[in-house]
Amino acid sequence: MDVRSALQGLADADIGLGDEEVCVAVLDGPVEMSHPCFAGAHLRRLDTLVSDPVGPGPMLLHGTHVTSLIFGQPGSAVAGLAPRCRGLIVPVFRDPQTGTVAQLDLARAIEQAVAEGAHVINISGGERSGDGQADSMLERALRLCEDNGVVVVAAVGNDGCDCLQVPAAVPSVLAVGATGANGTPLATNNWGAAYLTHGVLTFGQDIQGAAPGGGIAPLSGSSFATPIVSGVAALLIAAQLRDGQPANPLAVRRAIIEGATTPTCSPDDGSECRRYLAGNLDAAQAYEITRRTGTTASDLDAVRPSPSVQPARQAETVLAAATPGVSAAGGPTSPEATDPASHEGAHFMETPHTHTTPDTAAGTEQIHPTEAVAASGSEQPAARPAETAPAPAAGAADHPVSPEAPSPQAPSPEATDPASHEGAHSMHTPHPHPASDAAAALQTQSRPAPGAPAAAPPPQPAQGPVQGQGVRPSSDCGCGGDAASGCQCEGGGVRRSLIYAIGTIGFDFPTEARRDSFRQQMPFVTLPPAQPGGPEAEVPPNPYDPRQLCAYLEKNPWASDKVTWTLNMDSTPLYALEAESPVGLDWSRSIAALDDVDDQTDAGVRQLIEALAHPPVSTVYKIFREAIVGQVLATDDAGYVSRVSIPGLLTDRTVRLYSGQVVPVVEVKSRGVHTWNEGALVKAVLADIKQNAVDRGNEGPGALLSDAAIQQTVRAFLDKIYYQFRNLGQSSADRALNYAGTNAFLFGDQLQQGLLSGQTVPGQDAQLYALDTVTVSKSPYCRPGSDCQDVVVTFFDPENERRAKTSFQFTFDVSDELPVSLAPVHTFLDR
Repeated sequence: MDVRSALQGLADADIGLGDEEVCVAVLDGPVEMSHPCFAGAHLRRLDTLVSDPVGPGPMLLHGTHVTSLIFGQPGSAVAGLAPRCRGLIVPVFRDPQTGTVAQLDLARAIEQAVAEGAHVINISGGERSGDGQADSMLERALRLCEDNGVVVVAAVGNDGCDCLQVPAAVPSVLAVGATGANGTPLATNNWGAAYLTHGVLTFGQDIQGAAPGGGIAPLSGSSFATPIVSGVAALLIAAQLRDGQPANPLAVRRAIIEGATTPTCSPDDGSECRRYLAGNLDAAQAYEITRRTGTTASDLDAVRPSPSVQPARQAETVLAAATPGVSAAGGPTSPEATDPASHEGAHFMETPHTHTTPDTAAGTEQIHPTEAVAASGSEQPAARPAETAPAPAAGAADHPVSPEAPSPQAPSPEATDPASHEGAHSMHTPHPHPASDAAAALQTQSRPAPGAPAAAPPPQPAQGPVQGQGVRPSSDCGCGGDAASGCQCEGGGVRRSLIYAIGTIGFDFPTEARRDSFRQQMPFVTLPPAQPGGPEAEVPPNPYDPRQLCAYLEKNPWASDKVTWTLNMDSTPLYALEAESPVGLDWSRSIAALDDVDDQTDAGVRQLIEALAHPPVSTVYKIFREAIVGQVLATDDAGYVSRVSIPGLLTDRTVRLYSGQVVPVVEVKSRGVHTWNEGALVKAVLADIKQNAVDRGNEGPGALLSDAAIQQTVRAFLDKIYYQFRNLGQSSADRALNYAGTNAFLFGDQLQQGLLSGQTVPGQDAQLYALDTVTVSKSPYCRPGSDCQDVVVTFFDPENERRAKTSFQFTFDVSDELPVSLAPVHTFLDR
């Protein structure tokens, strides 16, 4: 089926082919950008955690196919819906792995797409969720899209059940299901109550799209219906611009939902009716609604759902690292992968003619891989031969192949031989063949008719990074040095994002050899005698003991960068940390030991030698080694460290941890690295509140409340700041929020004033105020070229909700690697 058939009822003159000002991000598998259908497209691949060279596998086919449905150029083999729009290729699914991605990493990619100026984000994948709640980081990323007016379009999944999938089930997301040519939902579609208000159906069966190797292939499922809705949304945004209106993706989302053709079936709550979600996509009706309503504030209010703030339970996965997974549609499926009891998360969506049958013995649902690649490779479906492709669009010859890009090659006999290359074959077919017929079907596909282009061959291993054949960089989405986007430009125009994150410091050894090298270099540990007067015992060192590692690094600081330092959140690594290079120090001579110093040595000389016994090191690494010890102390200890604030730049490099998890690398700036010494802050605030009571003649909370009650209130404030507002620290708002939290430690007087807000409000003054809300918004008070955010911290009386709230407004400029405060703190009462 031609993807542009979704525009029935609209003339080309009405809807057009898109606009360069409209940016669509495709979060999917890698894309073969050298495919002829992309010649002349405005595409740019972003650096993500999927940095591997493009290689063969189902995710390459999936990503290439989905992308072509939006950006395929007119006159090529695949004419996409919005070929004149700009595209961001954001790889999140990788080959040859199972095609799953943690929700945390999907959140990273979403925030990255928002920072690059995306209006529409296409996600043809998801993770099964019993309650439809996203992980807290993913939920926050989706809220960021809502706040920035970005519409997220995601697939509902293909388990054929009344079940939910994240992110499609989140209310702010435009969910998409697939239908056949007659508009009837495919039997494999998921449905559920959550989709009735924000889900639509469109064509998703036998959709012709690009396949690796320069051919085309028909694929089916909600993964391939999703880019149709994303393409229509991009066209409607372009229509807004053409009519002289500002781009308003949220109004377009509402128009698509309101314009959907509702089903005529009864009863309304029956399963057959629920399969239609909110209705079938009607592009013509959505176009009329968009032009009629415009982009007023009331339109935004009408479409803006209330974001969920409940923390989500992370689903289990079959990955060794045990991270929650979001599956790409269209990968291999096994009965174990679809067992909700053992694997709620990573499963594969696109099975256009699968049947969901109850397993009465095991109580599980099994998907028969008739159209998907079997996990073991034993079932190989045949692929329909690629159709004859039209000649390349005019002007394609003006865009030569990049020297780094391998040209499409015809498959070799070995590549098409299932015996020698089981994994390289097409995935989907509307007419499945038995496994015994797969080899013959593939051989037939490899011999095209005379005069016709070769059918889609098995993906070939890439020899290096694939550059686009005829693909030119987007005119925007580059390194413009825009402070508001949180990016800085380095030499050569490389764009690097600012980071200001909060978490705990962890350490890792990337390999067993690296870990063992530390164990062999570290000294043996002397244990006290088991009995008084008994002998001391020496035991081998433990490189995972924070105290032992810190003691070793104090005398061997040059080994600090051989440890993989991480910033963790709830034991989950977010980033790998390395100190900025200009502050790294290395001593080439041996260090004097105190054992060699005579007791009669001059005190000044002895003090110098003591200093040399612990040579200098980067400030960043010094804080790291002290933090890992402070984090294991008791909470009431003076040296206890609860959190660490990290300012830095997000590089384009990644690190694989010992567990197998891949995390991005942050270059940490020595200015502004702070440890949160919670015990010291609590004692300081307690002393201030007590002193305040003395100054007022032993009145107020400081005199009436016990020390334990005051300390509990302060710790509750700090816990709420961290647990309720935790984030990746990438967006401007999140960096401002994290800096405000750090300011609470650096300047405790504002915290003390907030807790004592009852003194400025009529009523009883015997109760400490507590933290109510923290909001972040763009500040109207700012300097040219800066990025300023207002953080408003509001306190309330937990014993009397009728009393006025007290708000403190902080203004921060987050355009530099270290945020700075602007203007004095403003205090005002709220209703």
